[in-house]
Amino acid sequence: MSQTLGVHVHTGPWVNWSHGRVLGSTLTLSERNAGLLTAFLATFVTTAGAACWKILSYAIHQSRARREVRDGLHHQQQASLRNAGSAAAAAWQFAQLSWYWRKQAVRPLARNLPFLLLALFNIIVFTLASIFSSEVTKAAGNEALIRSPQCGILNLTDNVDFITKSANFNELEVNQTLTATTYARACYGKTKDPLQCNQYAQQSLPWTSDQNASCPFSPDLCFYGEKAGYAMDTGRLDSRSALGINAPDSDRIQYRKVTTCTPLKAEEHVRVYNDTNPEDGAFGSTFIDFEFGEVVGVDNSTFLYNIHSAASNNGYVLTSLAAYAGSAAKAWVPIPALNRTDGDISIFFLASNSLIYNAPVTDPFFAATIPTDREFEGVNYTYYYPDAYVSVMACVDQHQFCNPSDGKCTPLTGMDPLIATMDQRFKLDLNSAQHTTAILISEIFLQLTAYASVHTRGANALRASETVHDNDIQVGTPNTQWMTEVSTWFGISLAKLQQLVVQYATGPAHAPESYNIIGPLNKEQEDICNNQIIRNTTGYISFSILGVAIILIVGTALIVTSLLLDTVMTSLRQKIDRNQYKSLLWAMDGTLQLQRLAYEEAGQGEWSGGAESVPILLNGKKIGLPRNVDMAHPRLSQKAEQDSKSSSQAPEEVALMDQKNMSHQVRVWPK
Repeated sequence: MSQTLGVHVHTGPWVNWSHGRVLGSTLTLSERNAGLLTAFLATFVTTAGAACWKILSYAIHQSRARREVRDGLHHQQQASLRNAGSAAAAAWQFAQLSWYWRKQAVRPLARNLPFLLLALFNIIVFTLASIFSSEVTKAAGNEALIRSPQCGILNLTDNVDFITKSANFNELEVNQTLTATTYARACYGKTKDPLQCNQYAQQSLPWTSDQNASCPFSPDLCFYGEKAGYAMDTGRLDSRSALGINAPDSDRIQYRKVTTCTPLKAEEHVRVYNDTNPEDGAFGSTFIDFEFGEVVGVDNSTFLYNIHSAASNNGYVLTSLAAYAGSAAKAWVPIPALNRTDGDISIFFLASNSLIYNAPVTDPFFAATIPTDREFEGVNYTYYYPDAYVSVMACVDQHQFCNPSDGKCTPLTGMDPLIATMDQRFKLDLNSAQHTTAILISEIFLQLTAYASVHTRGANALRASETVHDNDIQVGTPNTQWMTEVSTWFGISLAKLQQLVVQYATGPAHAPESYNIIGPLNKEQEDICNNQIIRNTTGYISFSILGVAIILIVGTALIVTSLLLDTVMTSLRQKIDRNQYKSLLWAMDGTLQLQRLAYEEAGQGEWSGGAESVPILLNGKKIGLPRNVDMAHPRLSQKAEQDSKSSSQAPEEVALMDQKNMSHQVRVWPK
């Protein structure tokens, strides 16, 4: 299913209105493009981390810049702050400084440790930021939009005969019910299959139950009397959060479904007779005629059971009928005690036929308390016959719409009365988008009844059928099995609701030949087509646009600041004529300026740009190591020889020479 939905996933920006326009801004990409974006963000964060270290280095360097002389460790720290290309390189240099100056400087470890820890902290923070930059996908969740050219409502064409229409309608119902049954079995039970339950906006729709609900029919008809009902209620399901119809708060609608079921007393509505017509194929058979209302064309009989079926090895047979409140066309007209004008009625007839039970069962729909002994391999076993040839149960389905903007609701009622109410949408103060959403959901009502969950599957719709041995013995039936059955059918109806809402946007997974698709007829319908949310879209990844934007904005700010900080500060200091020496020291501590100072002081070449970021060697001259360089203590000039000569001169001569040299080296510090 998710793979089919994945074909229609929208790639590009969109807004998940569950989180608002800002937090919900989302970017969905194919897996390949998402991988590229994730890799870029990780690299970008790493680059921003290097820029952050450069800013910190500049701030620390400038705060420590002084006119006064300092020891060698101080100047090497300044050079490290100026030239370390990354926090990792700086951390290593400060570790080296601590080691090599351990015998020459005062407290070298204590002086280097703060810088070392700061560099390590920078590394850790931005390494984690790089790793967790991919979390922008989790911020967006695993939700995506689907947009399909097949969006619309399935409609039966008029150019086929009635039999073909009926067969195709049945084919459609069978496929929808089987799909919903599979999903409900995997996702609406106590244990859920994560591989199957992660495709709709909500894994399963919530509902509550009441085992002591009022009898939904005439109390003398309900098996347990006045408090004989078992009610299942979804509460108000939000069209956006529950069904995935992505819309702003003002365009949402709430839907509620309530189903109340109860086993029925059948004795007063049963007629037993023998077929005495020799011309009938069932001549001599005894029939039980259940009279719960007229089935069109069959007089007052609702269900007819041949007692001879109890001797056949048929297992369960489950027959169902439905009557819709307010509908002019009725295949079954319930008796007054069973009829409801505010709900749709489903009735179920369960024949156990030749089945026997391995233990007594007091469940009113599966009651089996008549003992019988059977011998198997020399051992006698006690089994139990059903108490009745046929058990009867009925349910009433009701629907309701609410406007979450003001809390107004329609009455709980049947399918047709509610649709009639929706035509008067202004009673709920619905806007056009809300009304369109309500109409879409109401188009599905026919598939949400208890009858629709059962009639195409018959006895296969029973959970009890799963524990029948060899079509003969029913094993392990609890006394509340009927509640398990109707709960299962209710779950199937909710799974159908999820399934069919999504299929409006995607187009049907299965469409018989006599069906066509009516596409959107107005802007509101088109908006629903383009705004259906699903989850677990294999091959696609969604990003939070806000998260990506924060990464890019903060990272860009750090990178731009690191590139312009020195230039801006230098210009500012020149403008206010203050602390210009700090900018000069930053320039002089640069790698290229330190190189220039070394060569220039050694008398190699003429240089310009002594206070710039990049000094230039003039006139195309060439520089390099002297030929007779000392390999143990290299220098860029022959000063070593001069030093050795000066060592033989008198101290007074040396002092005089130093004084002369000093007279040429006096500098005026900038302010």
